[in-house]
Amino acid sequence: EENVVIDQSLPDLPIPLANTTGALIDGVVYVAGGTSSASGLSLKRMFQLDLNVAGPDRQWVEGPAWPGPPRMQAVSAGLKGHFYLFSGFQLKKKEDADGGIERILLHDSYRYIPNEGDPTTGTWELLPDAPRGIAAAPVPALTLGQSHILIAGGLDAQTLRHTDMATHPGFVEDLIAFHVERNEWVDMGRMPSGSARVTAPTVQWNDLHLIINGESGPGVRSPEVYAVDTGLDFGVVNWIVLLLYLIVMVVMGIYFSKRERSTANYFLAGGRIPWWAAGISIYGTQLSAITFMAIPAVVYVSDWRLSVGSVMILLIVPIIIKYYLPFFRRLNITTAYEYLEQRFDLNVRILGSLTFILLQLGRMGVVLYLPAIAIASVTGIDVYLCILIMGTISTAYTVLGGIEAVVWTDVIQVFVLLGGAITAIIIAIDGIDGGVEMVWEVGMQREKFRFAELSWDPTRLVLWVGIVGFFFLNLISYTSDQVVIQRYLTVKSEKEAARSLWTNGLITIPVIPVFFGLGTVIYIYYLLNPTEITSTNIDEILPFYIVTKMPIGVAGLVIAGIFAASMSSLDSSMNSISTAYITDFHKRIRPGREDQSYLRIAKYVTVLMGFVGTFTAMWIAASDVRIIFDFFQELLGMIGGSLAGVFVLAVFTRSANAPGAIIGTFAGAAITLMVKYFTPINGYLYGAIGVISCVLVGLVASRFFTSEKKQIDGVYRAEAK
Repeated sequence: EENVVIDQSLPDLPIPLANTTGALIDGVVYVAGGTSSASGLSLKRMFQLDLNVAGPDRQWVEGPAWPGPPRMQAVSAGLKGHFYLFSGFQLKKKEDADGGIERILLHDSYRYIPNEGDPTTGTWELLPDAPRGIAAAPVPALTLGQSHILIAGGLDAQTLRHTDMATHPGFVEDLIAFHVERNEWVDMGRMPSGSARVTAPTVQWNDLHLIINGESGPGVRSPEVYAVDTGLDFGVVNWIVLLLYLIVMVVMGIYFSKRERSTANYFLAGGRIPWWAAGISIYGTQLSAITFMAIPAVVYVSDWRLSVGSVMILLIVPIIIKYYLPFFRRLNITTAYEYLEQRFDLNVRILGSLTFILLQLGRMGVVLYLPAIAIASVTGIDVYLCILIMGTISTAYTVLGGIEAVVWTDVIQVFVLLGGAITAIIIAIDGIDGGVEMVWEVGMQREKFRFAELSWDPTRLVLWVGIVGFFFLNLISYTSDQVVIQRYLTVKSEKEAARSLWTNGLITIPVIPVFFGLGTVIYIYYLLNPTEITSTNIDEILPFYIVTKMPIGVAGLVIAGIFAASMSSLDSSMNSISTAYITDFHKRIRPGREDQSYLRIAKYVTVLMGFVGTFTAMWIAASDVRIIFDFFQELLGMIGGSLAGVFVLAVFTRSANAPGAIIGTFAGAAITLMVKYFTPINGYLYGAIGVISCVLVGLVASRFFTSEKKQIDGVYRAEAK
């Protein structure tokens, strides 16, 4: 049990208020209308309290009032950062001789849009009138999904006239909703007989929206509590499909375990991986469960501007093949960081490998936690069980089958997710009157197919920011990330490695309309089917759609694919960390041991990393550490970005030496960190800033150290003295 704590630091309202309405939006309390005395008229005033401000500095601020008449017992809601105000009563003095007060039922509706950075200022928009009076309906109104503000009952003109409790017909039981995307009112059916309430509070508890007590008739208080349940039923068939899929993953690990008799096989599959499978695996390891769910979610609320990231991979591939691949392949290395030692020295290699390991440790928990939250919300699986299943199974087949099991499970995952995405698009289009033509028409009207925004503004994702940002972000992944590099070391020749890279690059182009089109089609489906309710959390929009709209069994398979995508990210991290540790650290700490000894330690490290990733994900789920953990990832990410700059120094320069490379690494991270916290520059440019600043500082710093220049195995090396 948790104790209730009363926060005494909240300031009093500027004036007494009753019969008011309000909502909490992004940490700001909005209160509108009401009365300030028992005999007073209704008010036209709005007050705001920003809870994001520190306790002593919190104060109520009066914001701009809506353009309509004063009101009391209005209905309010908060959705997508906006404050909505509907209906209510206006108390107005009668113009007849007795001078009494009349109660006027209002139908008007408004939306308040706060100014960015200052919610106390903003503008009001007039919305379509409600189809009936909804005064005194439960507040805040229920917000369902991304678009619906549901009004459960309330007083209309007919029920308002009935004041006799004996003959009162009961309050309005029909459900209506304001659809914020369509900007119109939608009929949503009826409430259970006798369940309509007025002057009742609402609260959300897990998947339930509770309507507590309230009046069931004039002056008659009700003890009953009603709930609107938005939970989903995953279904037995979907469960069976999911379990079968997970069993297949483990069987694959067992199958490949027969070949994992040496570290060469465990880390690089003995060069047995076909080039096309390696290429698909590179794509699959980049396509994490987070990415699979995030792309349609981003497109749902915006457009296709992120697609430039996929296009930029094609510009990176020729650079990797011509300049990087020869070093990685011809030097017969296992990790990319071995090359850094041959080009610079052992210190640079250790820094690179250690940075990679720390990055993966910081990443593993998140790639399990975020998909687990989404999957748990739409399937009903406990989030901890979800994390445990993914962590345990991925650890099992990775420790058994090594990189070979990792690659082939990646291949299966890509086909399942692509097939699921295409199936989801087909089903969504089938549910849209007008089909593909309507999708195109509405998408163009709403600018959902916009590829680029032309501007020089570096704070937004405009075209040049996307091109520069994604060029360097892809450069970071394909030149300094062992998870990716290890894939094109698993084929038998440099020529096949080049083919695998081209396979990965070429896959990204036809896949653009699949994943980006999926987000657009889902948006249009829900827009043109206004009674359909989406997921409340935008990050869960895709799994929610899969479970609610895709055929039984197919939905289970696609959710299983999301499981597999999350496990693929974890298994890649586990195997690559094991590879980096054994190759870059353990063989130096314990040199000259038998290969079987190294293989055994590699499997122990894999198991340990699986435990660390699973435990970290559970820790994030159980405690409020997201802010600290996000900062930890950002900090490591800054170093990871500048690490790619070290590879640029190694491959393209002759004057750079080891001290310069190390200084450049930390300088690049520090500069990127300062840019992040002290400038409004768009985050997609951080990678470019990290790489460029590392290279420039590294070159300048290298001039302060003399070097002995020589060639080792065809690799130019500058040793500082």
